[in-house]
Amino acid sequence: MPMTQQEIEAFLAEPRLCHFATVDDRGRPRVRPLWFLWKDGGFWLTTRLEVRHTGRDLASSPWVALSVASEDRPYRAVIAHGRVEVVERNEDTLLAISARYGDDEGRQWAARAMQEPDRVLLRLVPETLLTWDYGREGTEGAKRTTLRT
Repeated sequence: MPMTQQEIEAFLAEPRLCHFATVDDRGRPRVRPLWFLWKDGGFWLTTRLEVRHTGRDLASSPWVALSVASEDRPYRAVIAHGRVEVVERNEDTLLAISARYGDDEGRQWAARAMQEPDRVLLRLVPETLLTWDYGREGTEGAKRTTLRT
């Protein structure tokens, strides 16, 4: 059964890893676990454009997919598809992302990340969002919601 908007907000507020998928210049998929922040209807992530594959992949195609799933039963998940926007880094957003995964460690990480010249923020406002919660009665599977075209 699909999640309600309130359930999506609560689920994505928990400090889970997302699995972020891009496509390289040869058309091959690449996925990696990342920290994220869900805020104002969008996923905020961070990467380095020059020393990570992510930057090279996004240069060839801005189309991405992102999955956030529970690891325990009953399984729940949110899957997003869309175009990612590269945004200049700022310490407040880096700290908001990293502090979700440990306040002290997050502050130390954000301070180091601000020193990396190719560090950027990524913002994904999903064009489609697929959700499910197999712990709810009447489970008929996932629901795809087109958010914008």
